[in-house]
Amino acid sequence: MDLTFDARETAFRDELRAWLAANPPGTPPHGDEDAHYAWRRDWQRRLAEGGWAAVHWPAEHGGRGATLTQSAIFYEELAAAGAPLPANVLGLLLAGPTIMTWGTQEQKERHLVPILTAEEIWCQGFSEPDAGSDLAAVKTRAVKDGDEWVITGQKVWTSMAQYAKWCMLVARTDPDAPKKHQGLTYFLMDMEQDGVEVVPLKQITGESEFNELFLDGARVPDANVLGGVGNGWKVALTTLMNERSGLAFFLQVRMRQLLDQLVGEASARGLLDDPVVADKLGELHLRCEVLRLTAYRGLTAIETYGQPGPEGSLTKWMWSDTNQALTQLAADLLGPEALTDGAPWAFELLRARGNSIEGGTTEVLKNIVAERVLGLPRLK
Repeated sequence: MDLTFDARETAFRDELRAWLAANPPGTPPHGDEDAHYAWRRDWQRRLAEGGWAAVHWPAEHGGRGATLTQSAIFYEELAAAGAPLPANVLGLLLAGPTIMTWGTQEQKERHLVPILTAEEIWCQGFSEPDAGSDLAAVKTRAVKDGDEWVITGQKVWTSMAQYAKWCMLVARTDPDAPKKHQGLTYFLMDMEQDGVEVVPLKQITGESEFNELFLDGARVPDANVLGGVGNGWKVALTTLMNERSGLAFFLQVRMRQLLDQLVGEASARGLLDDPVVADKLGELHLRCEVLRLTAYRGLTAIETYGQPGPEGSLTKWMWSDTNQALTQLAADLLGPEALTDGAPWAFELLRARGNSIEGGTTEVLKNIVAERVLGLPRLK
């Protein structure tokens, strides 16, 4: 694994740094979720105008045809500049690449540009109350009615559904299929219609980042089936393979920034002379560095073999554990100051509780690592 950037990668990084320096994201609004999301949406529009919204997309679709390493550089530099992820991150990372792979020409022409500019926000309708990590257990039904499909069911943990115009929806179209993963179809569903109800789920942070999605007779035209009827499992796998693409690099830089901030606050209080505190901070430093190198190792595997490997599960697991340990140490060192309502560290501590659940639970990721990385036998 060679971590030295070549001339093309260095030029890409320098151009991006110059653009970010000339176009700072500004200060995010606090205390108002809608205003904060509007700020992120405006930021994505600015990225799109500069040609930076989706560097990994092909040039013909408004991207830069960036390599995997360049995409990693993009997320690292974005985090280092204090910029947020684009508002339509699910559209850019998941919906767009899936439509490029499976969509008709008409679907590509209709959806890709509004994804890029954040004109139309996307959410992901996969998880259900009884089908979280097990996509094959989806129960939401889609029944054919003329040239439309009538959708009935429930989705949950649907990120940013309250702002979404479109949903990547997987529903069961053949309940009699012999295997659970068969009989699924992937739909592009318009969220702005009767029969779609979004119910925010308030988290312990006070935010409503996730939502429940209730579908009662929502309609999707045949033209919005992606990849063909009954082929939803394969199409959904394309989406899932892109789910953590690049984000590990953004998250590890963000976590490094939090650690540097904590070290600074501990130093100001004279706590670095305590060997126990120094040891804990040193361990977190080591974890952050191991996460960065493991993310690049996974990138090397993709470049070598052409597709993501199980290493992606390892970086997600490592980030979850490390971020939770970091925020807990902040509370231990700073005391009540870190637990005050509205304080930045209070938010980080509370939000970190969900890290081991979102994007694949730690328990599921451990099984993947055990079976596919370590080669241990599958549990019966």
